[in-house]
Amino acid sequence: MCIPVRNHLLAEREGLGGVSLCGCGTLHLSVGGVTLRLAPEAFHAMLTMCQDAAQQLLLEGGFPPLPASARVLH
Repeated sequence: MCIPVRNHLLAEREGLGGVSLCGCGTLHLSVGGVTLRLAPEAFHAMLTMCQDAAQQLLLEGGFPPLPASARVLH
């Protein structure tokens, strides 16, 4: 069972979200108002999937430019 007060913040991006490690070993990925609770193996698989998607975007012409004010609003 996750105990939020025992989370250790691993990374954070202002206006986007963060990743924290729970005392039980679960990783919490928060983006906007959504939090995914993932086992370390699932987090790693998700990271690999996102890296594959980023690579494919680069191959297909790159990422569109984002304005400095781009933020997740939900």
